[in-house]
Formats: sequence, C-alpha cells, structure tokens
Amino acid sequence: MIGNVLNACQFYGYAVIQILIEPRRFFTELPKNATMAKSLGFCVICSLFYVTASLLTGTYPSPVRMGGIFFLNSVGMVFIPAGLSYLIMVMSQKKQSSFPLLFSVCAFSSGIPLLVSWMSMFLWFTEPWKWWLIYTGLKNSCKIPWKPALLILVLTMIIQFFFLYSLYLAFYK
Repeated sequence: MIGNVLNACQFYGYAVIQILIEPRRFFTELPKNATMAKSLGFCVICSLFYVTASLLTGTYPSPVRMGGIFFLNSVGMVFIPAGLSYLIMVMSQKKQSSFPLLFSVCAFSSGIPLLVSWMSMFLWFTEPWKWWLIYTGLKNSCKIPWKPALLILVLTMIIQFFFLYSLYLAFYK
C-alpha cells in the first residue's frame, strides 16, 4: 500500500517535470508509462491543487459547494475533450488509438495548466498551452500525423466551444 502511494507520487513528480521541460519526449514515452488509473490520478491531484488554491485566494459564500463545483469542472474538462477527440478520430481517421491513451493525453495536458490556472488572468495563457499539449500528445503518443492531429484538435475545440455556449444559453439566458 505505502509502496503504491510512493510510486504514484514519484510518477506524479516525474510527469510534472517532464511535461514542463520536455513535453514531446514525455508524450513519446506516455504509451509505455500511463494507464487510465495513473492518468485519472494525475488529473485528480492537479484538480485538488486547483480547488485548494482557488478557494484560498477567493472569497466564496459557500466554499464547500464551490470546491465541489471547481473539482467537477476541472475533472469534467478532461473527459469532454477526450471523448470529443476520440469520436472525431474514429469518424475521420482509419488509424485509431485506444480511448485510454487519448484520455491520458488529455489528462496530462489539462493537469499541468490547472497548477497555475487558479490565478484569474492565467486563463489566457493556460488554455492555449493546454491545447498545444493535446496536439503534441496526439502527434507523439497516438502517432497521428500533423494534419489529422490538427483537424482533430480544431474540431474538438469548435464542438466544445459550441457545447459550452449552448449550456450557457440554456442555464443563464
């Protein structure tokens, strides 16, 4: 049990450093190192950091409720692009990668920006960075050539934007 926790912490530290320093190399090695559980664990750890930092720097009338919303949002924003990218890849490409590998790419690409996105103005830097990391992961982990990877990325971004915009219109207008 303790050995598993230490291995998980060691992998988490390795992943953070590698993604910050050498993202292409990290995503090239990702298919050998990552499982769905490791990827989800990485995403949860980054989300917990994001939630804690957001709650400590903001004033919210109900911090427990806001913490739950922040956590579900940060984890959910990994499943949405992973699912959309997988659907687009299946519909547009003959070569397919597995969903766990694509989920791993999205989890590691979204987790790192979460470490700094709790600062309000960093959203403008972290979102493009996240999408660049997903593109790098599509090319290096999933072995998709650059044009189809760019097509998958752009279509995922467009569909996700309109999906979130429609949710906004449904609940706030």
